[in-house]
Amino acid sequence: MTTISTVEDIIEALDADPALLEALRARLLTRELLELPGVVAKLAASQAETADKLAVLTEKVAVLAGDVAVLTEKVAVLAGDVAVLKDDVATLKDDVASLKGDHLEMRLQGKVHAMLGQRKRLRGIRVVCAAFPAGMNPEFANAIDDAADEGRITEDQRGRILSTDLIATARRRRSQGTIYVSFEVAHALDEDDARRVVETGDALARVFPKAETMCFVYGHSISERDKARAEAKGVEVVLERAAR
Repeated sequence: MTTISTVEDIIEALDADPALLEALRARLLTRELLELPGVVAKLAASQAETADKLAVLTEKVAVLAGDVAVLTEKVAVLAGDVAVLKDDVATLKDDVASLKGDHLEMRLQGKVHAMLGQRKRLRGIRVVCAAFPAGMNPEFANAIDDAADEGRITEDQRGRILSTDLIATARRRRSQGTIYVSFEVAHALDEDDARRVVETGDALARVFPKAETMCFVYGHSISERDKARAEAKGVEVVLERAAR
């Protein structure tokens, strides 16, 4: 019988005896095969655990997606509410500005006589056209209409005169010459107010070519730049800072 003491001896013995090789292979493979179901079972268990975790994660993702969808909807509703609120605030600001302007126009009608008397030493001051409270002297209205019909002013100029916040007539001391004084009124005056009142003055000069014209803007505030531009156009700026 061959003595086997080294690995080389084992290999030589297996090469020399095919039957021994087959017996050894059967023994080894049988052990591996016997262990294989356990390995597969562990693998299956691991896969099942992974699948369960994935299912739980998928469910959580679905819940989170639902929460995100609800949140997105709420954000959209909130954005709509904010947009409506902004529109309401803008409308409210416009309404407040309009009310302040109307209030100033009412104050101006009560103060224009003293204002022109003190500032310009004018006499015989009479309001012939006012936007608020609305009112117009019939003779003045007829003169404007006749000038438009005769082509001395355009329809746009007629509209500019009739939409002016306040127009008054006056005269200088010891003079019978008529002066037409036009006012644009705003809580916060700007360059556009000055431009409009100048356009009114130009149109009035076409309707009443023998009369003198004066232009004013009247309000609570105006920037230094717009004030300088207004005065450069011959517009006098009157600020009523203490008005309420």
